[in-house]
Amino acid sequence: MDRRVSVAARTRHFARKFIAHGRLRLLLGFLLAKIQAAFIQPTILPYFVTFFPYRKSSYWYKIPKPPVPREAGNSELPTPPDRLWVGYGPTIDNWLNTGKQHVATMRSVLADSGYSFEQGHRILELGCAAGRMMRWLNDVADRCEIWGTDIDGEHIFWCKQYLSPPFHFFLTTTNPHLPFEDGYFDLIYAGSVFTHIDDLADSWFLELRRILKPGGRLYITIHDNNTIQMLAGGTRNLSKTLYSRTDLFENEDYSMFTIGRFMRSQVFYDKDSLIRMLKPMFEAVSVTNSAYGFQTGLLLQKR
Repeated sequence: MDRRVSVAARTRHFARKFIAHGRLRLLLGFLLAKIQAAFIQPTILPYFVTFFPYRKSSYWYKIPKPPVPREAGNSELPTPPDRLWVGYGPTIDNWLNTGKQHVATMRSVLADSGYSFEQGHRILELGCAAGRMMRWLNDVADRCEIWGTDIDGEHIFWCKQYLSPPFHFFLTTTNPHLPFEDGYFDLIYAGSVFTHIDDLADSWFLELRRILKPGGRLYITIHDNNTIQMLAGGTRNLSKTLYSRTDLFENEDYSMFTIGRFMRSQVFYDKDSLIRMLKPMFEAVSVTNSAYGFQTGLLLQKR
């Protein structure tokens, strides 16, 4: 396995660590909003972008035939190039290990709730990127129908080329609609997705409820009260951004707040307020702190 990291990947890692968070991030976001305001109503421009096309700067593209199909359960799944790691560590080992840890936690939470990966179960990962989590469900792919979706064409087309079979993939948009019939899935999970959905979170919860079977499980991770405590005084990138705006949470009078908007958002919830808001749709089965790094895992069941 090639563990060399390209210069471009090192540059992206540097930018995320020293530029993409903290006060400089807020300043750059403010300046971008002002630039947008010179051409269109302030902060509206990003909302015209509903997905990221494959090879968006090319006038044409070709998708080659995929490699020889592999059998479900084969542990030797390909790994993506560093441009598709989306910040999950500076090396491929970091990328793989975080996915393995996050799925192990999810599977433990599901097992504690009585869920098992039985024959015929249908599973969806919302926001699968390059399959960092999904690849660790390869051992049940021979008896489960597993789908992944994302708004980034580069990730989805790579997954379709190298991870299908055993998995299935499709490109989606930020609009709250997924092309499945009512009650199709037994399990839907989304790692660090609702941390980046601001205005349309309610609609996305309703859409996920629609395509879940009665009694189906929804596992999500969120930034919440516990996340804020974990980030206090820390050196993580997100700590710098969060603690640049302590006025948003210092009085604990929020049900939700976001720093940044649309695809640039970092969304935080008061956990109890979120569970109360979801009560007409879902029953809260369990809450797991630090289930996904400093994010909290919520296991919900469709009413």
